[in-house]
Amino acid sequence: MLQNAQLGREISALRRSKADGERELEAENTLLRTESNGLRMEMDSIVKELQDVINTKMSLELEIAAYRKLLESEENRY
Repeated sequence: MLQNAQLGREISALRRSKADGERELEAENTLLRTESNGLRMEMDSIVKELQDVINTKMSLELEIAAYRKLLESEENRY
């Protein structure tokens, strides 16, 4: 009977330890999900900014090409 009581206490201790571990893992999981969401939002912002820069670059390249063509046609006139 003494052994049963000891085993019961060990089982209870193991259950508490398991529950504590599960709570810790759940808290860490929540923290990681929050961090992941923040990083995803930051990445989306950076991608949008990069797309804006690429669009601006393409517009400027087209404008430069147009001016170059005008300049070449002016040079060819004389």
